[in-house]
This record gives sequence, C-alpha cells and structure tokens, in this order.
Amino acid sequence: MTKTSTHDTSKPRHSFSDEKWALVEPHIPARKGRPGGDVRLFLDAILWIGTTGSPWRDLPIFFGNWNHVYQRFTYWCDKGHFEAIFNALKKPDMEEIMIDSTSCKAGPSGLFWHTKKRGPQSIGVSRGGLNTKIHAVCDAVGNPLRFKLTPGNLSDVGELPGLIKGMSAKALLADKAYDSNAVVELALAGGMEAIIPSRSNRKLARPLDLARYFARHLVENLFQRMKIFRRVATRFEKLDERFLAFVHIAGIMKWIH
Repeated sequence: MTKTSTHDTSKPRHSFSDEKWALVEPHIPARKGRPGGDVRLFLDAILWIGTTGSPWRDLPIFFGNWNHVYQRFTYWCDKGHFEAIFNALKKPDMEEIMIDSTSCKAGPSGLFWHTKKRGPQSIGVSRGGLNTKIHAVCDAVGNPLRFKLTPGNLSDVGELPGLIKGMSAKALLADKAYDSNAVVELALAGGMEAIIPSRSNRKLARPLDLARYFARHLVENLFQRMKIFRRVATRFEKLDERFLAFVHIAGIMKWIH
C-alpha cells in the first residue's frame, strides 16, 4: 500500500533522499490505531540522531518533540521494525559469505550502571574499558546479512555457528580468530569451502587461497562504513535492542547506498 508523506523538502543534511526513500517506503510496517505522524520525518530524525550521535534532547525542533520521537523509536525497537526493514531490503550475492566482528566502546559508565532500564545488555569489560562487539556476516560484495551483539570480552569463534545458521554459499571467509576444527567442519557440512588462515600453533596448516582470502577486506570495509554513524561507533544505548536498532539502520543505509 502506498503511503503518503508530508515531508518538507527543506530538510537537514542527514536525511533520506527521494531516491533512497523510494526503496525504503514499500517496507514500512503498517501502523494500527492512531496515526503516528509523518513516517519519513520520523525516520529522518532517527537517521540524524544515529549519524550525529547527539543526545535525544538535542534533536532539532524541525523533527518535532524529541520525547515523542524517542518514544516512537522505542516502540519500533520493541516491535522489531528496523530489523524487518533491513531484512526486506536484502538481495544478497551468496557466492561467498564473510564474517568478522568489531568492538564499540560504550559511553560513560554512569549511563549504564545507574539507569533503570531492564533488558539484555551485551556490555563487557576489556582492555579498552566497557565494550560491545558487533558480529556481522556479509555477502560476496560486502553487504550485511546478519548482526549479533556480545560483550566485548567474549571471543569471536563461538558466535559463528549461530550467525551462519541456515545460510548457503560456496565459501566462508574469516580471519584466523575463527580457525578451529569445529568451524571448518561446520563450513564443510554446509557445503562451503573454509577460507580461513591457520593459527600459528596448528600442527598441520591448511592450504589457503590468498587471492580469494584477500576479498575478506569487504567485511572490514562494511564496519568502516557503518561507523560513520556515531551511535554505532560508540554505544550510547543501554539496552541491546536499541543499540541494535542503530546497527540495523546503518545496515539499511548500506543496502540502499
């Protein structure tokens, strides 16, 4: 169903262009009950917050009352709308899949330990202080397929089975942090060649196709692009579902770029 918009063309720089909005609009979830106002203006507000990393109270009045926008954002998080739009936009090239993780420093400690919000909070203490890891799988051209959050002090290899579950590709590319017999066997069982460098302590190193392995830089490029969003580069949200919403927004913008 086509949705109308009263969007003002005199909008701030961090907002959806008409071309990008045309790709997103068909996947906006239908709203039941009272109308929530201009959906495009709301998503422009979320994009502005995500890109600038500004506090919610600093949202320009152009977007409306900051608290109304925030409450609508939390509602969309609860309903999984951002992830649903992200999934709807995916048209992956499954020749290969790549997996990696990146660490995001959490904001001031008081933000997390002295607020009353309850829910999963993947925040751990590592050498850099409070951190969260974003684990990502991307396709053969570097577009994101799936994300998962874990505390920053946990290892990467244990998250791989859940991240690639149900995926089918010709090859799995990962760095040596994922080198384990279990990972290699899992890839082979799924019909994928494991293009993963062997750890230095392996008694018998596996052969590695370096030309194909070098394509793994695409998943690192993905993280660099996502961290243009300051609310992805630094975690300001206490709850996982709200931080993950900004991760999915960054993923949405990658798909429509």
